[in-house]
This record gives sequence, structure tokens and C-alpha cells, in this order.
Amino acid sequence: MTKRYLIALCLILLINNLSAQNLKIVTGAVDTAFNANHYFKGITDNDAKIFVADKEFPVYWTGAFAAEAKLKEGDNEIKIIAQRGAEQTEQIVNIFYKQRSSITATENFEIENIEIFPSMNMTVMAGDVIKIRVKATPNCNVTWLNNIKLHELPVSETDGIAGIYQSSYTVKDNENKFQKPVYIKLSNGKKSIKKEINVKIIFMDKDAEPLMLRTKGALPYLNYGLGTDRLGGSKISHIVEGIVLHAVGKAGNLYKVRLSKNYQAWIPEDCVDIVSSGVFKPQSLVGSWTARGADKHDVLSVSLNDKLPFRTFHQINPSRIVIDIFGATANTAWITQYPETLKQIKNLAYEQIEDDIFRIIIELSHNHWGHSIEYRGNNLVINVKHQPKLELNGLHIAVDAGHGGSNIGARGTTGSIEKNINLKFAKILQAKLEEKGVNVSLTRNEDEDVSMSERILLLRKINPDLLVSIHCNAGGTPFTGKGTSTYYRHTGFRPLSTSILKRLLDLGVSNFGNVGSFNFALNSPTEYPNVLVETLFISSPEDEAKLLDENFQNKMVEKIIEGLQDFLNEQK
Repeated sequence: MTKRYLIALCLILLINNLSAQNLKIVTGAVDTAFNANHYFKGITDNDAKIFVADKEFPVYWTGAFAAEAKLKEGDNEIKIIAQRGAEQTEQIVNIFYKQRSSITATENFEIENIEIFPSMNMTVMAGDVIKIRVKATPNCNVTWLNNIKLHELPVSETDGIAGIYQSSYTVKDNENKFQKPVYIKLSNGKKSIKKEINVKIIFMDKDAEPLMLRTKGALPYLNYGLGTDRLGGSKISHIVEGIVLHAVGKAGNLYKVRLSKNYQAWIPEDCVDIVSSGVFKPQSLVGSWTARGADKHDVLSVSLNDKLPFRTFHQINPSRIVIDIFGATANTAWITQYPETLKQIKNLAYEQIEDDIFRIIIELSHNHWGHSIEYRGNNLVINVKHQPKLELNGLHIAVDAGHGGSNIGARGTTGSIEKNINLKFAKILQAKLEEKGVNVSLTRNEDEDVSMSERILLLRKINPDLLVSIHCNAGGTPFTGKGTSTYYRHTGFRPLSTSILKRLLDLGVSNFGNVGSFNFALNSPTEYPNVLVETLFISSPEDEAKLLDENFQNKMVEKIIEGLQDFLNEQK
């Protein structure tokens, strides 16, 4: 092969390498958009330039990019160009932009929509309130439940929409209106139509034998209400197996239970069994207490006549654990303490905050290091964890890699998968902590399905000194949804999340905040300080490029460790 031929071949290869052949639009190439600010994410060569609607946007080392275009009403032709040297690849995306149709009044003679609150099959008792809203032809007569009238709201209350009818109905004693299908009737004096509501309502007689439930399983819990989000309903507290609860209603798969005269809660049906008729409603006098130190805990035992439902939470300044026992009344004659053995319990007190709610107050000598609650017989036992040695060397830290197996988590623009990034971070964190003498336990060591319940039960078994859960965030626009954040639920564990976030921000990433009262399953345990670290947004090409950079991964893990050390130093 001649030298001249080799030079020609090299020039051909160079020209080919300069052509921008790689341009893939990952998101944003849609036929119709409803927002004038439209976003694209895509992939090109990492040394190319990207122009969208004649405006240049950065391309990251991964080849991923994000771009924004301003749409006008109607048809839009958006030109996307990837350019390398004198060569370029071009794509045209045609998008029709229209504003979302506003809700208008029902034009035909019809019942357009029926909403019942709560919007699920329900069991109700006298005194319960059912709310109903109907959208139908304006200026008509709308009734339900044997001609009970719904009121048409003035347009000033409905954003200008006529034909919105509403009513609240209080369930009566010996209710029989729900024994047959329930219909909404619309009439205008000349004609009428009716439509069946789409939920089933069952009446529960409050004078009949009470419906009693008993908690089962390792992780029963109480919810405040029927509200929900992607993490589930807001939890009052985890409780324990074997507690009898008085059911006073049901909505969907949740039983409404009366905890005390003035408090009620909701519990999933798979957390309880129905018990035999004749079982008493739970109530108890509170007897004597005993508090003494054990190997790794201070143990407080409170004598009751029966297992009662409870809730627990933290207070700070001073540092306290609070337990409310529902259905309990003070009859405490003495509180026996063995102060020479107690390391974490500083003081004990109680309040009868309502006739049937008894509050235990445990003042701590140090900040919260966790507590658990169980029943031994009918004695309520609170195990208050001793503060460990405040050094990384010798500490037991659990590291949780979020998602795994069939639960892949979120995807990045390049096709990166959250579960893999989480595990990579967890293993780097494990290795660096072990170098410092830390005993590290992983909730998963490979790509496998591990449910939240399995993780919580594993952590309960290994009893770590603290937990760090690793996830990637996702959502928002490519430009606003980015940055790092930490999450906690219990106030006493906030210092851990704050210390880690402060160090992560040293990396120059955006601050997405320290989020409290977070309803994440692994933030719910009270047994050990815990924190969720949402490293960065995998949905942001800018953040994704950092997440896939091994050098940055190591820096981020080092900052998490510095945050852990800061937290330990603060506890001193």
C-alpha cells in the first residue's frame, strides 16, 4: 500500500469523523403540545454542537443534551441541528400547539359527571358525611337519595362554569337509603333522566355488635386519612401485631378505626383480621413503670391491661421521645428507675392529654439514636437505643441501593437506569467506609428484587447504627429539575440529613433542598437515624452526565462520608 494511498485513506476517515451523523431525539418529538414552553432531550456526538430553533444548547460528555423551544399557537416547525465542523445533521419536528380546552357548561340534557367523596366503595355509620358533586345541564333540578336536592353553585364559585351541583349528606341512624342502587336524577319540568353513582355504599348500624379487628404481620401501620401520593398515604405510626381496633367504617381497602373518643385513623385491610363477636373495645388503666439499662438499650416497661394502639414521634430542644397510647387512662402509682444503669433516658413523665389518651414523655441525655416499641404480654416496652461511639471506625452503617430487579427506577436520556447507578454508588460508599473501619451492610448486593417491607425487616434484624439510602431523582423540566437533596421523616434525625446535604453542595451542584416529614418507607423506621440521599436528577442530561462520571461518583461518595463525620462530630 503506497504512502499516498494511506494519506488519502486517513483524509477520508477524518472527513467521516467530522460529519455529525448521530442525532436522536429521546423526548419532545410529539405531534401536539399544550404548553408554549416545550422541551427536548436527545443524544448526539459528544463533540458536536446542538442548535434548536437557531439557539445553541450545551452537549455533555455523554452526548446527551436538553433544549427548550418557545411554541406559537398552531403549527410549529422546529429545526434541530447537530453540527461537527462543516458537516451537520438536521431533523425537523412538527408540533401543533394548542392551549388545553377549558371546562365548559354541559350543553345537552345530560348528567355529564358524578363525583362522590370519598371516591371509592365505602361502609358508613350514622354521623358520617358523604359529599357529592354533579356536573349536568344548568338551571335544572338535581336530586339523589329519595329526592334530596343538590344545590347549583353560582358561577362565582365554579370558575365561571354553570351546572355544577353539590351537596353534603350526613348519614342517619337506621339508614336504609343505601340498600338499593343510588341514582342521581336530573329534571327540567318537561323531562327527566337518572344515572347510577359508580360507588357502592353500605350502612353499618352503630348500635349493632361492633366490628373488631386485630393487627397482623410484621409491619402494620396507621394512616391519618385517605389522602395518597406515589409513596402512599401519610402514616401516623407503625404499630405492632396483636392490637385490637374498633372499626367504624371502610373506604376502598382501608378500614376506619376509632382510636379514642376524638381520634380516628385508617388501616389497610391486609394489616388486620376480623375478630370474633364479643371482643371488647380496647381500653386500659396504666399501671406501674420500670426503667433500667440493658446492653444496647435503655428499656422502659409500662404496665397495661390490654394491648392498645399507639403513635410515637420525636421532639427536640430538649430531645424527647413521645408515645401516645389510645384508650389508656392514668392509674400510675409509681415509676421505678435505676439511674446508675440508664445511659440514654434522662427523665420520665406523663400527661393525660385527653380522657382516653395517655402520653409518655421520655427526655433523653443525648440526641435521638433510635427507639423501638413492642408488647411483652400486655406491657408496652420502649427500647431506647444507646448512643454509639461517635467515630466512623467501628460504626455499623447500612447502605441501601434503591430499586433493583424488575423495579428499575427512572431512566436517563442516554438510557442509563437508576437501579444500576444506585448500586454503583452504594458499592463505592461501602468500599470507602470499610477503608475507615466501618462495618457496612447492604440491603441488596446485586440486581435483584427486594421489596420495601423486606428491606425494613432486614434492617430491623441487623440493627444498624444508622442508614443511608441512595436514589436518583427525576422529574420537572431538564432545566429546573436538577440538583441534590436529602430527606428525613422524624425530626430527631434531621441533623444527619442536613450534615450530608451541606457537604454535597460543596460539589457545586444545585440545591434541591433538605426535605422533612418525607413519606418514604425507609425514612419511617424510628430504630436508627436514617437519611435518603437523592444524588442528582437522572432525568436532567446535565446531572446524568455527572452521575455517569466515575470521578464525580467518587467525589460525591466522599462528600457523603464527610457529612457522616460532621454529623458524628456534632453529636459530641
